[in-house]
Amino acid sequence: MSALKISDRLFIRQLDHTRGLVAFLIERQALPRNADVLPCLAALGSMRYSHAGRAASEEEWQKLCTMSQGLSELPLETTTAFNISRLRTFFSLLPLIFLIMGIVALETTYLQGFAVEGSGWYYFIGLAAVLSWTCALGGLGTSAFFGTSLLAQLASTAGNDEAKIKEITDHSYLQTRLMIGILFAFVLGLPFGHLSLDTASHVLYNDVIWDAGLATTVMHILAPFLLGFSTSLVLAILERLIEGFKTILGVGQAMQQPPPAPRPLARAH
Repeated sequence: MSALKISDRLFIRQLDHTRGLVAFLIERQALPRNADVLPCLAALGSMRYSHAGRAASEEEWQKLCTMSQGLSELPLETTTAFNISRLRTFFSLLPLIFLIMGIVALETTYLQGFAVEGSGWYYFIGLAAVLSWTCALGGLGTSAFFGTSLLAQLASTAGNDEAKIKEITDHSYLQTRLMIGILFAFVLGLPFGHLSLDTASHVLYNDVIWDAGLATTVMHILAPFLLGFSTSLVLAILERLIEGFKTILGVGQAMQQPPPAPRPLARAH
């Protein structure tokens, strides 16, 4: 059994990806008939990662490359469907987690009323609720961005943009965008977090008044969500903040210097 344990993470990661793709194609009955994939998979399919394992041999790498080449001509729709199935954590599980966090934060505002106002538990529960609510709305905003971007690309008449599809279904891109969205919502949305949570809790237990102030109420609630959803909005806010600080500190204001005086022309003798 030690011969099946490989210490090369890159090899095992690529093998797991290829193995999952083959299983997906078999389930969809879309495995290419002329691809020499199954014999190679039968030889490599039982290999697992182990820190105490051995290095992958050249022959094993060659078999892995043969499998990858045999599956390289798949239609874009098939590879997109497979990537979406692999990334269901970003498109289904994480939005559910953020939704539960938001619901718990709303419920916490109700439970906070049972604590003694001014006590340590009162402020701890309030702080936990605001932080959970802010991060949850930022995560929901980012998740909404993932879903809408993917749906817009799939529904577009120019949906054959392979580069855009690969970007939307890239694990590293989604992970980085999610962390940035939550970070932006936390840092920039924290000043609005308490107001957003209080407003959401108020409209949850009271009737909504349909007047001119309803749009302001909605903006109060959705501020952390929008900061997680829109990168362009965050960049515009940061640019305005930086320009404001430059104006206050007098940084970047280049002093106007008079142009140099023209030199007199030399007289010809």
